[in-house]
Amino acid sequence: MTGDQTPMVAGRLLSRFTATAAAVLVVLPAVLAGCGSGSGSTDGAGGAGECPPAPGVTADTIRIGLVYPDSGGGIATGFRATPSAVSARIGAANAAGGVHGRQVVIEWRDDESNPEKFQREAQSLVDDGQGNGVFALLAQSLVASGSFQWLRDNDIPVVGVATDVNWSSYSNVFHFGNIFLPGSITTYGEFVKSRGATKAFLIVDPQAPAARDVLTKFAPSLEHAGVDVVGQSNVTLNISSPKQVAEAVRRSGADALVGAVQGQAFIDIFAELKGMGVDLKASLSAEGYHPEQLADKGQQMAGLTVMIAYATFDEQTPAMQRLMNDMYAYAPELDDRTGEIALAGYTAADLMLLGLERAGPCPTRESFMTNLRQVHDYDGGGLLAGVDLGRLDQPMSCFYFLQVNQAGDRFEMIPGNRPGGDWCGDPIPAAG
Repeated sequence: MTGDQTPMVAGRLLSRFTATAAAVLVVLPAVLAGCGSGSGSTDGAGGAGECPPAPGVTADTIRIGLVYPDSGGGIATGFRATPSAVSARIGAANAAGGVHGRQVVIEWRDDESNPEKFQREAQSLVDDGQGNGVFALLAQSLVASGSFQWLRDNDIPVVGVATDVNWSSYSNVFHFGNIFLPGSITTYGEFVKSRGATKAFLIVDPQAPAARDVLTKFAPSLEHAGVDVVGQSNVTLNISSPKQVAEAVRRSGADALVGAVQGQAFIDIFAELKGMGVDLKASLSAEGYHPEQLADKGQQMAGLTVMIAYATFDEQTPAMQRLMNDMYAYAPELDDRTGEIALAGYTAADLMLLGLERAGPCPTRESFMTNLRQVHDYDGGGLLAGVDLGRLDQPMSCFYFLQVNQAGDRFEMIPGNRPGGDWCGDPIPAAG
């Protein structure tokens, strides 16, 4: 990854968050969808006509703004799927009757991936000078956080993918997981320990600042679980020698390889270790869930494990099937329906719908924010690892771990400590 990329979405965060990954590791990432999350068709009990005036709300519609980079070079290319993915989730909700009897109307603006342009467009959506501002904002952008203070001062709800630590610093801002928060969690270490590993070797891409940030979370988690970190190496795809790195891992005596590097770099080192006969009890890559690679590299990848913040496409769960149906029905122009930016856009729209539902038949911006904070296990209808919307200032603690099977033709979920198959841990207290 280059310096302007994040590992994975988010998500990937991570995507997880390339210009495309930058928005989703974040995701880890990435995160996503909202089938069955509780957002959807609700009747207008209480009578929309009886409601006091609210910005963007009429008896039969509620208007939402969407700001994302539609132009601006490579970043815009990465976010190309955003409007279609949002339309897929909103279209499905509207077809089912809308939210409390109102159709959800999206008005979009292009921020050109420029923070000043984002603020101008957000302000124009919130206040068009004629009293027709939108109710809330969807922000699928890398440059949104510079406007959060103004948006909070004006009590505007914001929903989107977290792309920096500021997404967790404002009470009006909602996301579905933020890997950029300081501090670590027990999840990574407990997973590696559960595989029988006791000594880990870490690899990190020095050209990706977000990758270094992820690595600072891995090391404390491993040590907290009693897994010794016995070595570390910088790895850059097409520059570093996979064989030399693998030799360093072998000499260290590590039985676990843990990395925040580009997926192909991890695969190359993992394959070299297999060729050397190194018995790795655990491998964990923060990036690399690419099922399309299995056709060419499946045997090299057999046994490799990746982490993601959303359910695998290989598991045809009802939630995944609904997501795909929505994409086909309401975003037929979208080519990459399983891309992380598409998933992130779909999920952000789902989270917005949930907020609108929780705001009640006579919605206010305050009721949207207050009631959405009361949701403590948001999972996008089964696609996300659980997120506590009341504790968005805490590090993401739930992930799925997927391992390539021995045949090298499929990613399989390693069952976790929750019914949905995800692995959840706890924050690790800061030393001192």
